[in-house]
Amino acid sequence: LAGKDVLVAAVAGGTNTGKSTVFNLLAGKELSPVRATAAATCRPLLVGNQHRFDQGVAGNLVPGLQARFQAHDTDPIDRSAAPDTLFMKASDGLPDHMVLLDVPDVDSIDLINWDVAENIQAVCDVLIAVLTGEKYQDEQVIAYFRQAADSGRVILPLMNKANEAQDFEVARAQLEDFCQSVGIEERIFFVVPH
Repeated sequence: LAGKDVLVAAVAGGTNTGKSTVFNLLAGKELSPVRATAAATCRPLLVGNQHRFDQGVAGNLVPGLQARFQAHDTDPIDRSAAPDTLFMKASDGLPDHMVLLDVPDVDSIDLINWDVAENIQAVCDVLIAVLTGEKYQDEQVIAYFRQAADSGRVILPLMNKANEAQDFEVARAQLEDFCQSVGIEERIFFVVPH
């Protein structure tokens, strides 16, 4: 993206961790479809203000992916779209210095999703690692975020669907374990209640 510095933040994680829900919370409105079924998001979605949207559609933001305007709300969950599609949507709620990406599952059974997630990882500045009590120590999830950390990306772990008991005691311990497994030195993490 041309011009002033732009922070590219991706919401990534394992299957059924609530990535799209977290993405929508960060965007301030529902821009990515949310489904109760696992592995709903199968094509990435990039959201930025109109200026960044215009630049992204005209350029090649993510190597190996073809930018396309999101014509329907369900485009990111439509498996008939080409696997190399990056859907884009404009949202005036985002500042000029940031774009958000909703990423398919990094532990998907669809191997193409691994390639897509790695291509997105290569262009991101920040990866928001959406975790749950079931997914915080998943082997593929750990490997994905370790690779990102090793390449200099900032990883912000977020424990979704967390139990609030004792000031999120269990979630905090799980996040510490995740940070240690990934090799995150600076322990800044977040919890979102169930």
